[in-house]
Amino acid sequence: MTGLDDLDHEQLREALGAYSLGQLGDPLRGAVRAHLTTCDTCPAELAEIGPIARVLRSVDPDAVRPVDVGVPAGLDDRIRRALPPAPLPTRSRGRRGSLVTAAVAVASAAAAVVVTAVVVGDGDAPSGPTVIAVPEVQVVQGVRATAGLVDHTWGLEIKLQATGLRAGERFRMWVVADDGSTREAGEFVGVAGTEITCDMSSSVLLDDAAAFRVVDASGDEVISADIPS
Repeated sequence: MTGLDDLDHEQLREALGAYSLGQLGDPLRGAVRAHLTTCDTCPAELAEIGPIARVLRSVDPDAVRPVDVGVPAGLDDRIRRALPPAPLPTRSRGRRGSLVTAAVAVASAAAAVVVTAVVVGDGDAPSGPTVIAVPEVQVVQGVRATAGLVDHTWGLEIKLQATGLRAGERFRMWVVADDGSTREAGEFVGVAGTEITCDMSSSVLLDDAAAFRVVDASGDEVISADIPS
């Protein structure tokens, strides 16, 4: 098997989908993460994948059951017609060709999930989680950010939207508990010219959380907020 040090750009780019879903093992996850700090194109592509990954992560397999409904006839053709035309075939398919293929696959799979599953319950449409807005988020110059909180039984989810973070730089979020202890809530990579949305998770319960902090690669604080009680 090829060593991780021998992986080229294309191999690491193809792992972005699994990376965004948190499905990579530690060695490969670390290789992708390191690649994102130096690559000019992969951070933007990861940002494009992010919204789809967040939707997939929000699906609760225990809350759906299959029904006898097939995928509508001609769905693949309709998806293909809705996509921009792909370039003429060349010896190397390239980024655009592979992205079109991936988009068709993801859209087809998502449509299949929609038409073959229903929520178990009283038939009403499922409601999303209650998001508690953070009234005031502090940022350094050049950065804009908003945040929302979701209270889970396992801990606190922080939905962060931010622009102006340095492209390719790694950022980490920490949650500060009432007793002053801190717990890491995850990390992400800045993307130039794009608002990034990050769903961060901490084992600190909402009732026990006092604040969250986002620091850059040098450990300097760039985003922070007190958590409303």
